[in-house]
Amino acid sequence: MRRKFLPFAVLLSAVFLFASCLKSDDEDVSYYEDTALTAFSIGTLKEYLHTTSSAGADSVYKTTLDCSSYKFYIDQTNRVIYNPDSLPKGIVASKVLCTASSKNSGSIVVNVKTADKSKDSLVYYSSTDSLDFTTPLEFRIYNYAGTAYRSYTVHVNVHKELADSFRWNALSTSSALAELKAMKAVSTNSKIFVFGNNGSNTVIYTTAMTDGNNWAKTGATLDANAYKNVCVKGGYIYTLSGGKIMKSADAATWMTGATTDIKQLVGASTTKLYAFSANNALVSSTDEGATWTSESLDDNASLLPTQDVNFCCLPLSTNENTNRLFLMGNRSASEYAADSTSVVWGKVEENVTGAENQQWAYYDIASDNYYKAPRLTNLQVSEYNGGMIAMGGAGIGASKLKAFANFYTTHDGGITWHPDTAIVVPTGFASSQTSFAMTVDSDNHLWVICGASGQVWKGRLNQLGWRKEETVFKE
Repeated sequence: MRRKFLPFAVLLSAVFLFASCLKSDDEDVSYYEDTALTAFSIGTLKEYLHTTSSAGADSVYKTTLDCSSYKFYIDQTNRVIYNPDSLPKGIVASKVLCTASSKNSGSIVVNVKTADKSKDSLVYYSSTDSLDFTTPLEFRIYNYAGTAYRSYTVHVNVHKELADSFRWNALSTSSALAELKAMKAVSTNSKIFVFGNNGSNTVIYTTAMTDGNNWAKTGATLDANAYKNVCVKGGYIYTLSGGKIMKSADAATWMTGATTDIKQLVGASTTKLYAFSANNALVSSTDEGATWTSESLDDNASLLPTQDVNFCCLPLSTNENTNRLFLMGNRSASEYAADSTSVVWGKVEENVTGAENQQWAYYDIASDNYYKAPRLTNLQVSEYNGGMIAMGGAGIGASKLKAFANFYTTHDGGITWHPDTAIVVPTGFASSQTSFAMTVDSDNHLWVICGASGQVWKGRLNQLGWRKEETVFKE
């Protein structure tokens, strides 16, 4: 019985085996009609960099840069693929290895020009073959059924300028600005305004921020010290003249506000005006100077600046309706001749319901801080490139800094101030040490207006002028 069962079992197994093989030949294969390019990235590319030797000689050397962190966005509506953050200048875009993925295993084909550039040539995409992206390339994604394709234009953007390069433009000199004894500049409503003391009053000159060669006098005349009190808030210029708060959108027609006994209007945040009171206390106002509230300090008020006063307001990107405020300037040159640095105060201003009113903090200088805040004649400070920038004439008191030797920048909240290696004093710069002004416009141009010479300089870091590409797409 056992001998009969074994051959029967073998025969039965063979039947099942052949049945299984026959069934596999009858399975259906799905041919998808739709497809799309779903991902695109690049790898390590060659890069040429410029360097300058200690002797001042320029040279170029070749290196590589891992570009995998540069994100490419896919606009499925317009079928465009690009990197909004362009690759650095010097990247070789003629030999790029890229990685591309498609939906439903669609075939990826690249449309490239023939060697003589006269005809198109379709080649299958391979992640191991380099492509020339010095001009945009067409990628075609054929569906699995082979009945249609979807076309994309791929741009590999490379900067044509160095990000941290700064170029000055010398605009026309102005004899009117040259005659001013002291001045302050502000920018608002697409214009640059220079408030200057002409020896007896404050007069005002203005130019479009796209111009700078032609300056017009507004016709308004304010008291002799009004130029010291100028600040901008909410598209309006504020100043103190004749014991009254004055307000204007164009510096020609002025609205007279509250009568006040404050000594000096020092600056403005997005919500408040700040000033020194008659007894030299730091005060603020939320009602355009009608009433003033004393500000709390964490140190002695004798450390507050009394001349060359600057006020900067940097909105926090991490907290809504919150500003970082900075008050910076010099103490009396006669009373504090031993000072070698300017004084810096800071505060976080929170403008939300229920927020605690923070104290102003004095920035004491550590003994190992080798980049102290410069104490300069007519010190000028502005917000720039996410931090602050300062310049001025010769050092005051114990400061031995040379006049107009450097621009000083800080990116740690005013603690250290480094001579900037990109933003340097332009060749041919000439100015009175007591009459010059600096401001920044809404297009990130840095302006310097010079007394005595009448020179006007305008420049910008390249990266601050680059267009921001769209990264969110909607049907």
